[in-house]
Amino acid sequence: MRITRRNALGGVLALAARPAWSQADFPNRPIRIIVPSAPGGSLDVLSRLISRHLGERLGWQVPVENRSGGAGNIAFDAVAKSRPDGYTILIGSDPLTLNPSLFTNLPFDPVRDFQPLTMIATLSQVLVVHPSVPAENFAEFVELARSRRMDINIGSAGTASPGHLATAMMNTAGVPMTHVPYRGGGPAVQDTVAGNIQGGIMTLPAALPFIRERQVRALAITSSERSPFAPEVPTMSEVLPSVVVDSWQAFFLPAGVPPAILARLNTEIVAVINLPSVQDFLRNQAFVAVGGPPEPLGAFVRADVAKWREVVRQTGLRLD
Repeated sequence: MRITRRNALGGVLALAARPAWSQADFPNRPIRIIVPSAPGGSLDVLSRLISRHLGERLGWQVPVENRSGGAGNIAFDAVAKSRPDGYTILIGSDPLTLNPSLFTNLPFDPVRDFQPLTMIATLSQVLVVHPSVPAENFAEFVELARSRRMDINIGSAGTASPGHLATAMMNTAGVPMTHVPYRGGGPAVQDTVAGNIQGGIMTLPAALPFIRERQVRALAITSSERSPFAPEVPTMSEVLPSVVVDSWQAFFLPAGVPPAILARLNTEIVAVINLPSVQDFLRNQAFVAVGGPPEPLGAFVRADVAKWREVVRQTGLRLD
């Protein structure tokens, strides 16, 4: 559905002020954003925030489609096989670069089959537990798990999510617990709040509202450094030096999108990320905004694929 412009003359003047490539026939229909998780998680929240403003800038609606399941591979494969015309955007995160090390015979390659668009933000994963869990800090949680006084089930945003990998790394470090995959960070934190599982590892943005309401207790951050949004919460590496998982979220296109369309989308999305209202929202939700051109994201993806290959080799984690 076409977004109605309030002032036709203003629209003409704005169009004339833009670079020549924006006067081509793109876009001439809605652009969809594919989210590889269920509604409620940080990927979903970011997609819906940006889609609204992007639609206003492009003059077309930008619907969000949630395609959860398959450790994200269902959505990744769908986008990789989409026409490279700029009308399908993937919001990706750690599983995109991690999954090739966990699964064999994937039908897509994160470097070959995707065109980096822009890094949206970096963020922290956080371990939260239900208030009934008898551990006030991460060191006590590690001792509790090692004592085996109770079964500890830890939820995550899904198989091959950063939370799953952090759980596997803790297991390797001698901290026994059972991983419980969900279809997104939202359902995982909700089950933790309900006491259906003892805890969960999900993005800080997904968990922060529940932490602030004291519905869950935050014990540790997976990142290499403490989060500026929760500086009182220690990193896991302060107790378990080998457990470090830094997280990110970014936009990708299918490989082969024409340069002019790539440039248009990059310019418009980065402009959205830099809007004061969006910057305020990201800060309030514990995202560190990034933005920027496609090239640094491409270099980052290549390095991340290599990093996870080595981590998976060390943990022995395989999902086939």
